[in-house]
Amino acid sequence: MKKTLWLTLSVVLVAVFVLSACRPAATPTPTQPPAQPTQPPAKPTEPPTPIPAPTLKGTITLWHAWKESEIASLNEVIAAFQAEYPDVKFDVLYVPFDDLRGKFETAASTGGGPAVLIGAADWGPAFYDAGLVADLTPYLSSDFLATINEAALGAVQYKGAIIGLPQTIKGVVMYRNKAIIPEAPKTWEDLVAKAKAATQGDVVGANLEYGFFFSAAHLHGIGGKLMEPNGDPAFNNEKGVEWVNLLVSFKDAGPTEYYTDNDVNLFKAGKAGIIIDGTWNMGSLVEAIGAENLAIDPWPAYKDGHLSGYVQTENIYLSANVTGDDQKAALAFIQFFLSPKAQALLADPKKAAHIPAVKGVEVADPLLKQAVEAFALGTAFPVIPEMGAYWAPMDTALKSVFDQGADPAAALQQAYDSIVAKIKEIRGQ
Repeated sequence: MKKTLWLTLSVVLVAVFVLSACRPAATPTPTQPPAQPTQPPAKPTEPPTPIPAPTLKGTITLWHAWKESEIASLNEVIAAFQAEYPDVKFDVLYVPFDDLRGKFETAASTGGGPAVLIGAADWGPAFYDAGLVADLTPYLSSDFLATINEAALGAVQYKGAIIGLPQTIKGVVMYRNKAIIPEAPKTWEDLVAKAKAATQGDVVGANLEYGFFFSAAHLHGIGGKLMEPNGDPAFNNEKGVEWVNLLVSFKDAGPTEYYTDNDVNLFKAGKAGIIIDGTWNMGSLVEAIGAENLAIDPWPAYKDGHLSGYVQTENIYLSANVTGDDQKAALAFIQFFLSPKAQALLADPKKAAHIPAVKGVEVADPLLKQAVEAFALGTAFPVIPEMGAYWAPMDTALKSVFDQGADPAAALQQAYDSIVAKIKEIRGQ
């Protein structure tokens, strides 16, 4: 991430002059001091010639579907960019979200459309396969990439390319009501102990969600993986069984949920200490129990790993059609969008309230800051087409274990066989 360059310049001047004078006289004559060598007067140090800042020009056409509060932050980011590059012009168009993808695909497929698109992450693979968005890999340094949340960066990597940049992140986190459980659990065992101690009367210490979307990332956190980079299943092994057994043990901490709102409703009523839910519900939870009582905790440790949650992104894309000065300006703007300065503007809780996708951003809002820290242990949500083969088989496998006591290894084998067949259909094999 960081490199330091040191320059050492040493100049050594050595001058030795020996003069001696002798006379054959009885009275010694003192030796005269040697004459000093004649040196030209020192020249005043001249300041180095400044390297001119790169000049950018051109027009950035940008399409988005942001809400009014987000547009206010977008305008601030554009203004900050133009303060550095005043010769760059902007042509910004709002398109309703339901129309944005189709409008872009139609325009870009005929050589038109915007230079920059802000849109959903799951659009990216199809855009790239159709040749509508550019691979950013050749334009991004390793130092720049190292500033991005690892899970968020993983969500924009597809077929060896970087098909966009994650301009904000959202996903699954662990919420805690500090009035019920004052301190964050450090380990899974600590979470179970704190939850049991806090369970009294109609208050439960924990009500954990273990539906597949909310629980799949735990597999990655404990050292396994759901799939290979190409989408082939990779869960049917000892780590997969360990993951399912971990989910079964959620009942040790309290009641569990499988895609219900019971946990969120209990939490809002002040009757649950810890739940697992999405960051998109952060605002409603603050309204329900107060910001002073709400915390987003780092994922607790489990054996030699930790629990985890899926990290999803909204991306900023570079059109494959843009060239020349417009392309150079668009590339500079896309990278500026992920600078700490721009990300801080986008994190303003009174405007866009985006969770930064890059490290080292000064975030004023405590909950957004806690979300950033929690996402450091997050898992990239797969956006490849093969992910569609996993939902139903994995739901069936988990429910058979949770509700019917099925053997985890046997349930995973059935899911594996079904997923392999569905992937062949997706690939047209």
